[in-house]
Amino acid sequence: MSLTFSFLADGEELRLPVPPLPFGWNAGQNVRELTVNGTGTVYLPGDPSAYSGALECLFPAGERPYSAPGAVADPYHYVNKFIAWARGKKTVRYVVPGVINTRVLIEEISYEERDGTGDVYAKIYLKDSQALEAVTSESGSSGSRSEAEQTGQSQTYTVVAGDCLSVICRRFYGNGTAKYYNALAAYNGIKNPHLIFPGQVLTLPPASQLEVSG
Repeated sequence: MSLTFSFLADGEELRLPVPPLPFGWNAGQNVRELTVNGTGTVYLPGDPSAYSGALECLFPAGERPYSAPGAVADPYHYVNKFIAWARGKKTVRYVVPGVINTRVLIEEISYEERDGTGDVYAKIYLKDSQALEAVTSESGSSGSRSEAEQTGQSQTYTVVAGDCLSVICRRFYGNGTAKYYNALAAYNGIKNPHLIFPGQVLTLPPASQLEVSG
């Protein structure tokens, strides 16, 4: 089964017409180095490192047998969208189902026509953009998750820019795995769990009503 590559922003999904090749991602941390007298150099865990890389894409100028279903035959439909996101300083969500689901910035897009077919060859430079969340002490926190579980009542949440169901589930249920965000999507009648938009109001029931475990 081939992978799909989508970018989501403002309730809109832009799916790449042809899978980019090569394709990859990375994850890691900025390990800290410390010199201890009598011990020498030791290494300590650090903050997560942010991905920075590029996707090489083909935007066909017509219908191709290898194009994704629903692909738009105008390559500049895609080029102009990435330009608008870059110039508009837009944070978008980059989704490859089962592989990647993260916020990114479009640092740059370069593109050209090469062979007279009208096809556009593009290179999209991405930078990982993790959301900054406020941290509160356990004693001073009245976390939504604990409140929902203690009262056994549902609550509502209004989606803001950069949100996705996995992040919302991790924030409110302590678990952002697929079974949680798929269950929350089904509970709210959302057909595509990767597509939500700012201003959308979600109902967040206690985890027991989502019929998930673990």
